[in-house]
Amino acid sequence: MEVAVLVAEARAMLDEDAKRAVEQVLKECADLARSEILIRQHGGQSPTKEECNEVVEHNARKEPVTQAMKWGTAMHQFALECSRQRLDTVVPGRFSLEPTYRYDRRIPKTTYLTQEQVNALLREGRGAELRGTIVPDVVIHQGDPLQAQSVYDFKFPCSGAGDPPEWRKVSTESGRSQKKLYMEALGLGESQVFRMVPRWGPLP
Repeated sequence: MEVAVLVAEARAMLDEDAKRAVEQVLKECADLARSEILIRQHGGQSPTKEECNEVVEHNARKEPVTQAMKWGTAMHQFALECSRQRLDTVVPGRFSLEPTYRYDRRIPKTTYLTQEQVNALLREGRGAELRGTIVPDVVIHQGDPLQAQSVYDFKFPCSGAGDPPEWRKVSTESGRSQKKLYMEALGLGESQVFRMVPRWGPLP
């Protein structure tokens, strides 16, 4: 029985060589995204906090959109497309980008929604049913998104000064972070969920 448990745990963890290769790809993509989107658009220098906080437009709900938010979205898109191209040569068939999970803490139960299911809900005007779903940036798995081995979320600081961005809080009442939510929903440990930050690389 103990041997079976150990084998199951070993399979659930990403082996060190694959982990290093995956993280090298993701760090390079994060670095490229920052240099291509942020630095190139800003004359080769990091913007100041004041420039990052500048409101440049308003969204459909009349909420302010800062320069940092616009750059952050562009950097995420760049990093994800870079990851899509490069991870295919490192862990083919074993990664998902922005997969959607529905997690019910009461049971607990996690359900994976395919992109086709997500698109159908949006087409049918049922986007509200996606509220509360979990969408990590990169999930490395065993061929099935529900058999996750590690999770990475890109975090892009706007200003070059200061510490790397922290995990976003998903509940102000409990103080639960994205990391804790990913761990609960996908059955992962502390050492399997990371922020991927330009220049810093993978951070817990």
